Amino acid sequence: MAEEAGCEAVWVLDVRREPYLLSAAALAATTRIEVGTNVAVAFARSPTVTATAAWDLAQWSGGRFVLGLGSQVGPTLEARFGITADHPAARMRDYVHAVRACFEAFRHGYGRYDGDFYRIRRPALQPGAEMLERDPAVYLAAVNPVMTEIAGEVAEALAAHSFTTESYLREVLRPALQAGARRVGRPTPGVLLQLVVAPSREIAARQMIAYAVPAYRRVLDHHGLGDVVDRVMAAGKEGRRSEAARLIDERCLDLLGVIVADDADAIRNGIERWRPLSDRLSLSVPWFGIDSAEQLQQAERLIELVASL
Repeated sequence: MAEEAGCEAVWVLDVRREPYLLSAAALAATTRIEVGTNVAVAFARSPTVTATAAWDLAQWSGGRFVLGLGSQVGPTLEARFGITADHPAARMRDYVHAVRACFEAFRHGYGRYDGDFYRIRRPALQPGAEMLERDPAVYLAAVNPVMTEIAGEVAEALAAHSFTTESYLREVLRPALQAGARRVGRPTPGVLLQLVVAPSREIAARQMIAYAVPAYRRVLDHHGLGDVVDRVMAAGKEGRRSEAARLIDERCLDLLGVIVADDADAIRNGIERWRPLSDRLSLSVPWFGIDSAEQLQQAERLIELVASL
């Protein structure tokens, strides 16, 4: 449906299903558009596992796969995967370098990587050169400026979160992205911005509860609203989700990367609002507290609206 609607890409989340399997299914069902992870949790998988999945998907699809990686918030990483990852920004830099070293090993049939966090002696376990015209592009997710600088150093693009604001993206993230690129003498990467499209403010606010975490507090601190995140987190922890959603709706929803729309004009206006701050836009339906059938229904409706623009 997305390909027929004229979309450039389909992006796969890593929230319940295995993102690389979903990417394979999307690539198999299409012939033209890019398919990427936005984003796959890096530290839950070794660099070799990630590189192998990305390489195979790129090879099978004629180079249409984009590898989007993210660190995931520390407490969620531990709660969901049972692992911890110290020094996430420095570790992510090393992780991306390790993934690219694996790409080189696959291309030549041999190679290794010795980094600060990852040491891989034999990524190409089955020897033999394998051709791929170009490595899969790597996009890197970030909400805070330190990780955004890492994206500037090592990624083809920043995968910007929907829990952002126009001024935060303009005044904090874009300068950090530029600073990281300047540090290593490379061009500043582009920005892929994910926007959540919800049919109502209630559903949009409920989705934003999932992103009201200490690691993202800085976004609203930028607007003097850090206390809102604190109150939302406290209400959520005590099971008062209606109160948490109300706080988001009343205090900050209109600042965030959200489009509340069930018609093409509202989506068009939302796209025009955020277009000057990004190089690519991704439109996503909510996933928090919504079952698979409703997600699919909302996705189909969204694609129909996009096709009518």
